Amino acid sequence: MKEITLTINGEQFKGKEGDTVLDVCEANNIYVPTLCHLKGLTDVGACRLCVVEIERERRPVPACTYPARDGLVIQTHNEKLEKYRRLILELLFTERNHLCAQCVASGDCELQSLAYKYQMDNARYPYSWPALPVDPVNDYLVIDHNRCILCGRCIRTCDEIVGVHTLDFGYRGWKDMVVADLNQSLGQSSCISCGACFQACPTGAIFSKSSAYKGRPEECQKVSSICPICGVGCKIEALVKDNRLVRIDSPDLTDNRGILCHKGRFVPLDRKYERVNTALVRNGRGKLESRPLSEAINIAAKKLAELKARYGNNSIAGIASSQASNESLKAFKEFIAGAIGSKLIDTLDGDIYRTIIQGINAYQEKAGLDTETSLEEILKADCILVAGANPLESHPVVGVYIARAARQNKAKLIVIDPTQNSFAYHTTLWLKPKEGKEALALSVLTKAILDKGSKKGSAQAKKIASSLKDINVKQGSEQVGIGVDALLEAAEILGKARYSIIIYGEGILQHKSPGLITSLLNLAAIARSQSTGKPRIISLKPKGNSRGAWDMGVANPSQSIMKNLTGNGVKALYILLADDYVDTSELPNLRKGMEFVVVQSSYLSSSTSKANVVLPSPIWAEVGGKYNTLDGVVKSTSRLIKSPDGIKTDSEIFREISKHMKK
Repeated sequence: MKEITLTINGEQFKGKEGDTVLDVCEANNIYVPTLCHLKGLTDVGACRLCVVEIERERRPVPACTYPARDGLVIQTHNEKLEKYRRLILELLFTERNHLCAQCVASGDCELQSLAYKYQMDNARYPYSWPALPVDPVNDYLVIDHNRCILCGRCIRTCDEIVGVHTLDFGYRGWKDMVVADLNQSLGQSSCISCGACFQACPTGAIFSKSSAYKGRPEECQKVSSICPICGVGCKIEALVKDNRLVRIDSPDLTDNRGILCHKGRFVPLDRKYERVNTALVRNGRGKLESRPLSEAINIAAKKLAELKARYGNNSIAGIASSQASNESLKAFKEFIAGAIGSKLIDTLDGDIYRTIIQGINAYQEKAGLDTETSLEEILKADCILVAGANPLESHPVVGVYIARAARQNKAKLIVIDPTQNSFAYHTTLWLKPKEGKEALALSVLTKAILDKGSKKGSAQAKKIASSLKDINVKQGSEQVGIGVDALLEAAEILGKARYSIIIYGEGILQHKSPGLITSLLNLAAIARSQSTGKPRIISLKPKGNSRGAWDMGVANPSQSIMKNLTGNGVKALYILLADDYVDTSELPNLRKGMEFVVVQSSYLSSSTSKANVVLPSPIWAEVGGKYNTLDGVVKSTSRLIKSPDGIKTDSEIFREISKHMKK
């Protein structure tokens, strides 16, 4: 960018061609008041607070939209401009109900701060106070239109950063309001409850039910971390007061992984599950009762040592949730292999791991999970194929990436899913194969691309073409229940794409068919615009640290331990659930043939109710740890709050049991 020189308040400052006047002022630490401006959003000049005087301009102009040019002479502060800004503030305060003493945002409101700055202790105009509605229907958010200043920051955030565009302006004049979709309540709209609008709002017009009146920012400790809940690894900034999470924000809404979803922003503030705050041991009457942790550890260790001596090391199996941190998983693996001496260890999502790995190996031997691409690739794509996944539900931030690519980059979006999908209004083409015909549908689509003559050049393409030589596209389309025209249109889009990416999830993985994964990789390889390099493909894994558990070898590479307990001669189970609410649907036949079951968990559930011993585990916010994102990047969480008294880390419990087993 070409450098330019501007004169601001009598001094010369440097800027870049393409900057606005406000950009240059901010880069040089020159304060200009704003309300509708938010870094990373398109500026619209709505609030007019940033007006400045520019030589040869007849009237003040908004700095946020005025292009900076070489030689401009600018005045940002003088008596006339300050009076003008105070006038705007008075009009804003009298237009709607801004009673600061009753407002949830008091002390954290940009409008209030500006009123203090400009010493606005009264207003010269009559208060309008129109009776505008309050929308409390959303699970997490409330919109109070009486506090809205119509800056449009929430609307632009929803459109430009989230890519959903649920919000927009509705009505006219003094009735003008921010509306959701066709003036629906937020809870019944296309809103995904990401909370970005709440964070962008400069007043108390949009606020969180979980955070309201819990504490002002200046009363809280601010802690930076990442969210480990779904595996995207979003950055978070937590506000903590009196050892309680008050609010979770993104440190930078414009950062690709700075956007949050309801799982990371709101769910940790209001956990609905009952905590395991003390150890539980099943008594002689068959009831679980509270015991001191040291006593419960001793009971567990004594029984495990007894069973190990009686039946052998492999009579005890370990099952872990992939929601646990790398540190907990590593300690668990060492505990099962060391103190227990067992080779029987697996994760709750081990079947998914084995399905993916076997499918990858059939495509390319020993390729491993490194065949997958990074999440940032989604934003570069001109064609995205989503197969058997509903990211806006399972991994909302991935869904946001897809929505942004489709809306802002005009990327073509093809969905292959027999069931309803949240991407319906973004979708270019929706292919609905018959249940159980997904693998054939993918192969027919791959063959259709090859038949069109594009992407045939590489050795891998020739190998794939050879494996599909017996498939007839027309006959195949009839078998899978997709119109041949729709299949050919999808093939045309993928064939012409310069930068395509494939994302798949639960709808594919639930079949536990390695052939489906191989078919997806074949399609991804053929759809690549280049003849070399790995296919662009991402799997939406079931747990927040699935990739970490799999990379560390906690998932059994060859068999499902839970499905073959009797065949393996297992007499006892040690189950690490950590910060994961797991009911017996994920642990079927938990007690069948078992003499002893230990469950280490943060929450009470139907799974803990089946255990002989329940040991408390801290939640992720109570202990820092490392987690692997969906695409294999290792990230660290920070400790946000302290654990309840008497709760040890998972690693400490394993060490204590190991020590007692040696006695």
